[in-house]
Amino acid sequence: MKFTITRSLFLGLTLLLTTGCDKEDDQQVAPEPLPEPTFVYSRSIVYYDNGQRRDTTFQDKKASMVSVQNSKIMRVAAGPLTSTEYVDFTFDRTAVKSGIVGSYTLKTQKEFAKGDADLTYAYRLPENLGGGSVLFNSRGQNITGNFIITAYDAKRQLLSGTYTATLAGNYDPTVEYSSFPKRRCDIIINGSFTNVPLKTEE
Repeated sequence: MKFTITRSLFLGLTLLLTTGCDKEDDQQVAPEPLPEPTFVYSRSIVYYDNGQRRDTTFQDKKASMVSVQNSKIMRVAAGPLTSTEYVDFTFDRTAVKSGIVGSYTLKTQKEFAKGDADLTYAYRLPENLGGGSVLFNSRGQNITGNFIITAYDAKRQLLSGTYTATLAGNYDPTVEYSSFPKRRCDIIINGSFTNVPLKTEE
C-alpha cells in the first residue's frame, strides 16, 4: 500500500510538471506593441497682392499619414482627417536609397526627370463652392522643397522624417472654379512624422 501511494504521488507530480512545461511551451510571446505614430501637417497660402497668409495646421489625432511600397514605387500621403486636402509623394523604387534614410528632391515642371519624388496636392472644395478637388502636381507646377526620411526601423518597418514643398505662382485653390479673377499665391506645405508604418503590397 505504501508503495502504491508513493508511486501514485510520483506519477501525479510528474504529470503536473509535464503539463506545466507544455503550457509554457505553448504560450507564444506577444509581439512588442508598435509605438504610437505622430503627425504634423501644415499648409499656408500666401497671396501675392497683399502678402496675406492663410495658415492651417493639423497634428496627431487631427492628421493622418499612410505609406505603402511595392516592387515599383513607394508612396507617402499626408493630410487632415477631415480629408479637405492632402499631399502625396510618389517615389520610383530606383530613386529610393539603400536603407531608405536620406534626403529626396521633389520633381518639378521644368526638370521633372531630375527629381526623386512626384508630388500631388489636392484641395477639396466644399459643396457650397461647387465641390470637387483642385489638383496640383509636379508635371504642371514649379515646386521647390524636399522629403527627408530621418530614420527607418527596418525590423518593424517604421518611418520618421519631415517634408516641405512650395508650389509657386498658383491661383487661389479655395475659391470656386467659376470665380474670376482669382488671386495669385504660393501654396506652402510642411510636415513631420514619426513611427509611421510602411506597408508592403504586392
